[in-house]
Amino acid sequence: MDLDRIVTVHQLRLLAAVIDSGGFSRAAAAMDLSQPAVSHQLKALAGAIGTPVVEVVGRQVRLTQAGGLLYDHAKRILAEFEAAGSGLDELRGLKRGRLRVAGDTTVGIYVLPDLLGAFRQDHPSLQVQLAVDNRQGVYRRLVAGEVDFVVSGRRWDDPTIPLVVRPFLANELIAIASVRHPLAGRDAVTLAELAAQPFIVREPGSGTRETAEEALRAAGLSIQAVMELASNGAVKRAVAHDLGVSILSRYATALELQIGHLAEIAVEGFPLRRQWHLVYARDKRLGPVDEAFLRFVDDGRWKEAIGKPIATD
Repeated sequence: MDLDRIVTVHQLRLLAAVIDSGGFSRAAAAMDLSQPAVSHQLKALAGAIGTPVVEVVGRQVRLTQAGGLLYDHAKRILAEFEAAGSGLDELRGLKRGRLRVAGDTTVGIYVLPDLLGAFRQDHPSLQVQLAVDNRQGVYRRLVAGEVDFVVSGRRWDDPTIPLVVRPFLANELIAIASVRHPLAGRDAVTLAELAAQPFIVREPGSGTRETAEEALRAAGLSIQAVMELASNGAVKRAVAHDLGVSILSRYATALELQIGHLAEIAVEGFPLRRQWHLVYARDKRLGPVDEAFLRFVDDGRWKEAIGKPIATD
């Protein structure tokens, strides 16, 4: 029997009310209905399942065997509806919910933890998840529906799903070397001089690497890569040990520059000024948590605490 096709939640609620309150009149008063309306609905319920659900013995309303079975299930069903309603109220009130964000390697390590930490201070009941990957990796996560938002420095050509792309945060790329490197103490270094150095580069798919290569290519130059490393931390250690120079975000190098482990090279035309973007699927149905996050990002006060060096990697 397909009960969901012949029985309504309203009828189940009335059945429970009649039994719990001890009669038709009390149930009608509690539900703000007339007694005939309650009686009519229970008769309709009995007709739908083909057997009576209640019987009146003297002045007492009792469940039939079929009514007792239906009543037990009705109580569980109504409890689930109540729980679902409470959950929706909590979601709208940001008392529960989940935010899933992915960031490319640099912004994911040096910016998003601060942003998401500040967001969760405002909404401590929410669950916040952060994935860190390279530019192509965060795109795959977005397309697969594994995350709600991604932050990346470069847009993707011909995305397979329509995207909303919003400005997020300015990002400066700088040239770095060890403090002992001959270019480190120079007041001015040409781009050609920088390109002539052995380079430590990030892996293919890194937005930082693509931006650096494009900047040199626009000047008719190319990077001579001697090492390819899959993390900013590895790149910085290699550079600090005089294995080559590199181009990284100022956010990624702030602590090492401050404590003197690395030096910024004064290259003409640097820093390269780029923009991180906040991206999500255009067809995404934004829920209360999503909308709260977008409002928080747009508010911008979180930017005051971003980029303060607290640890190396």
